[in-house]
Amino acid sequence: MNTNETNVDVVRYWRIKAFIHCLIFLVILISLYFLNQFLDFITVPEWTLLFVLLILVAQWLFYIAFRPSLKAKHWRYDLYENQLIIFKGLWVRQQISIPLTRVQNIESDIGPVAKAFDIAELRVTTASQTNYLPELKREEAFEIQRKIQERIQTSLT
Repeated sequence: MNTNETNVDVVRYWRIKAFIHCLIFLVILISLYFLNQFLDFITVPEWTLLFVLLILVAQWLFYIAFRPSLKAKHWRYDLYENQLIIFKGLWVRQQISIPLTRVQNIESDIGPVAKAFDIAELRVTTASQTNYLPELKREEAFEIQRKIQERIQTSLT
């Protein structure tokens, strides 16, 4: 089986997920700023706040604009007859080989934002660890889950 590439909808989902995380963090920061202004916890020079805000905006741009594309480029999986191989990592690349006979459980997660994009995440659990497959289109995720379950059942008989 060929290495499966990340779907375009998954990259959009990662961007929206990163945007939501940054938005929550921004609301917390603004709340702390106004609390500090009204309750006068500590006095911080104005330039320090602007410098921190500039660093945060640069970080948020990276997480929203660039990281999902890089993640899509380096996060893949292969499903063979008797093993699942996961390729992942932006800075440190990993190749995880999971023998299907060692798989104890395979679960799918679908959150509210992922449901809007028709995306699911798979968790493959063995005796020693839990590995995550990159978010996949829901049909593809359920197909992989079904194939792995079938192969586990045939190996048990």
